[in-house]
Amino acid sequence: MDEKAEIAPVNLYPRSTDGLESATMSYDDEIRRKKRRKRLVYIAAFAVFQTVVILVFALVVMRVRAPEVEIDSAAVEELSGGASSHYNMTIVARLKIKNKNFGDYKYERTAMNISHGGVTVGEGVILNGKAEARDTETVQVTARVSSVVASSNETSSGILVLESKAALRGKVHLMKMWGIHFPMMKKRKGAQMNCVMEINLASRVVQDMDCDD
Repeated sequence: MDEKAEIAPVNLYPRSTDGLESATMSYDDEIRRKKRRKRLVYIAAFAVFQTVVILVFALVVMRVRAPEVEIDSAAVEELSGGASSHYNMTIVARLKIKNKNFGDYKYERTAMNISHGGVTVGEGVILNGKAEARDTETVQVTARVSSVVASSNETSSGILVLESKAALRGKVHLMKMWGIHFPMMKKRKGAQMNCVMEINLASRVVQDMDCDD
């Protein structure tokens, strides 16, 4: 009988996966690093955006400017006098109070003085009120003017020149929530009005008006 040839046992070695696992881990680490970089970029961009918003808010919204007040129009009523160059009249003026702020402007009661040649000849009352944010408030003021002594030039030209002045005082309310004004967000501001009007004595109308800006 032929002897069976002995077959040497075959040793099977498993294929190494160390290289594959290492590559996979490196890829995952790279993905995580990219995600972290993206998050940092987003955080930095948001911080820059927030800084810009705060700067704009501080420079534009929180900036408080003085309101503007001037006589928009005026009418002359009950004009009398002339023989002795002494005139009496009632002036009904329409004032505009322009508020350029992002908060309401609350102003106090004050006087509108009428003068002629540096002498006060009449007075009207501007009642306390409010000009809404970024809006213009219209106010009507009636002033009784008496004992105006016209100069020789005014008598000959028939044009009487009067000056009107007023000083507004009040506060700008920058923040308002649920109908509540926060005291720390109030800024006191005033406005000056200085207008010159020319009154035509023959037609009894204000023919020209000039107010300082």
